[in-house]
Amino acid sequence: MKFSIITLSLITLVTAAPVAEQSGEISYGALNRDHIPCSARGASAANCRPGAEANPYHRGCSAITKCRGGTGNNNAIWNGLGG
Repeated sequence: MKFSIITLSLITLVTAAPVAEQSGEISYGALNRDHIPCSARGASAANCRPGAEANPYHRGCSAITKCRGGTGNNNAIWNGLGG
C-alpha cells in the first residue's frame, strides 16, 4: 500500500513538473523584466524621456567630518552657533 502511494506521488510529480528551456543564454525579455519602458501608457518608445532621479544622494553630516565639502557654513551648526 505504501509503495503504491509513493509510486503514484512520484509519477504525479514527474508529469506535473514544468520543463525548463535550457538554452544556456539569458534572453532580452528576462533582462528587461523589471524595466518600465515608458511612464505614459500608449506612448511610443521614441517619445520616452528618462524621469528625474527619485532620491538624489546627499552625504550625511557627522561630527567627525564637520560637514566638509558642503555648501554654505555647515560648521556653524556643529559649533553651536546655529545655522
